[in-house]
Amino acid sequence: MSKRCYSTILLYLVLMLGVATATGQSYFKGDTLTVQVNQFDQNAFDSMGYSFAPRMLQQVFKVNHEDNSRFADIDYDDSNWKTDSSFQIDNKYAINVIWYRFKLRIDSAMQGRSFVMLFDGEGALELYVDGSLKATIGTLPALGHTGVYHYLKASPVLLNFTDTAYHQVAIRFKSSIEQADGTPAWFRFRVDDTLNHFHQSKFGSMFSGMILVGLGALFFALFLVHSLFFLFYKKEKANLIFAIFAFSITLCLMSSYAYFNAATMRYDRFYISVVNFVPIISCFSLCAFISYVFSKSNKTLLVIIILCGLSLILAGLDAYSFFDLSVIFIWILLAGSLVYTIVMIVVAMFRKVPGSLILGSGVLYFLLFAFSLLGISIARGTINFDTTLSYLTLSAILGIPLSISAYLAWRFSTTSKALSKELNNVAALSLEKQQILEHQNEQLELQVSERTKELKMEKQKSDDLLLNILPQEVAEELKEKGASKAQYYDEVSVLFTDFVNFTAIAQQLGVEELLAELNTNFTAFDQIMEKHGLEKIKTIGDAYLAVSGLPVKNTDHALNAAAAALDILAFVAERKKQVPYGLDIRIGIHSGSLIAGIVGVKKFAFDIWGDTVNTAARMEQSSAPGKVNISESTYHLIEETFNCTYRGKLQAKGKGEMDMYFVENKK
Repeated sequence: MSKRCYSTILLYLVLMLGVATATGQSYFKGDTLTVQVNQFDQNAFDSMGYSFAPRMLQQVFKVNHEDNSRFADIDYDDSNWKTDSSFQIDNKYAINVIWYRFKLRIDSAMQGRSFVMLFDGEGALELYVDGSLKATIGTLPALGHTGVYHYLKASPVLLNFTDTAYHQVAIRFKSSIEQADGTPAWFRFRVDDTLNHFHQSKFGSMFSGMILVGLGALFFALFLVHSLFFLFYKKEKANLIFAIFAFSITLCLMSSYAYFNAATMRYDRFYISVVNFVPIISCFSLCAFISYVFSKSNKTLLVIIILCGLSLILAGLDAYSFFDLSVIFIWILLAGSLVYTIVMIVVAMFRKVPGSLILGSGVLYFLLFAFSLLGISIARGTINFDTTLSYLTLSAILGIPLSISAYLAWRFSTTSKALSKELNNVAALSLEKQQILEHQNEQLELQVSERTKELKMEKQKSDDLLLNILPQEVAEELKEKGASKAQYYDEVSVLFTDFVNFTAIAQQLGVEELLAELNTNFTAFDQIMEKHGLEKIKTIGDAYLAVSGLPVKNTDHALNAAAAALDILAFVAERKKQVPYGLDIRIGIHSGSLIAGIVGVKKFAFDIWGDTVNTAARMEQSSAPGKVNISESTYHLIEETFNCTYRGKLQAKGKGEMDMYFVENKK
């Protein structure tokens, strides 16, 4: 029993098929592909009939992941090649050329009759038969050049053999994937009778567009409408259940359209998942809908939901295992749900429950029609849809949404009338009571509005104050969790600045002038830090401390710190031209690891600790006025972007001799 056989009913009803057409069939035995044909009906191709008889070709061939022109030879010994039957190609092989080899023969009925070989995948290939090149699709990449790739499905290869002997087939294939990024490729092929292929190519897109997309759009519209009904009136859960049913049918129809018209196999896995799970959701949502409107029992609805969940779990186990036992239980659950649906409708119609005739007519017609088709298909093995049966199928498919929509419209009309009656009763209240209620509501709304506005203003003040003290990420963590843990950062750059002649100028200026000058400089520094993404830590007298690369990690932390330092030098130089007592400044930068976090619980502040901070301070102390002094670790991070001058090994307090560099300018 097929793992997805419980989707057969849905597929029969969705696909409106025409008269039977001639179909070529093929099968692998070992690494030999045998091509056969069942029947030819030349008149079948004069109509728009569409035969639904899909047959998956289980391909088995020998594969080699090297590229050698001798692989196409008829007498090449491929006995040591690996045998493969997978459609998927690992990325490490997909980026290179792959060779496939297998033997092909036709039976006597196909002698002298053309057939097509169809490929699925995206790439370029060369097809060799008995050592001769028969077809080329796209252009395989040559040394130093990229290939020209196509959707292989759009380029069928026409073959014709006059004998029934074995022929050696070799395929040289290169997928369109060029990058070793883990993306797999897809490749498979099948054979088909020429007339059947071009007939289905002619009418397949028209069929899928009119039927699948048309019905899909209809069910999707029903899904949207009834979803909105539920959102506006949540007490009516029947709209939600029907919306789920309509969406499941939409998903199946649209995925079928995407699958049938896809140029590659990339939609296969999604389609398989859809046909495994969607029919279950459809059946149980229909069952839940009938139970909700007629039973009015929450326990019954809960049981249905539990059984639906159990069926989905079993379907998942069935789809990803090698055993078919779960499908038996799925059949039992689905059959039980549909039988329960029929019984509930019949009982409701017998008891003359209001609305049961509207709902039951369409649902019963659909279910009885589906079971009839299933019985015929089991008895005969196939179904040929003529025009009359196609229209009956379409009417059966539309029976459910039309009857359910009509029923819900009737319920909505009944509910609306009841609500109108209640509204009239409310309108009968005295005008005085209405005015009292309205006045109280206005007062309450005004008070709530004013209080809300006050709370928002106070909250904004608190947030602004907190962001002025802490980095945004730390502030958000503190607001959400009530605390912020210190964190270790392995790659940051610390920037120290210090005014060289600050003490001497401080003796010349008054307190107010001195503070104003510091404020002007530090305000400019703050703006520079914000421009280059650095986080200001604090000021200590006339010193300024900032760090790049936290709290959000940034691989360009050293580049940003160097750029900010040069901007500071430029500002200070320009400032010296504006005031007679302009300050000189030294800057030091060091890159490394440190710990950052909040200190204390009262008047807390965000701070950084570690040897990196101390080393950065030593870089500043060893700098020169108007210069940016950096350590060796920072130099290696910025040397490709900035011009630097090596100063040699200089003595640093507490560190010994260290290699130091001046940052001159950006390259």
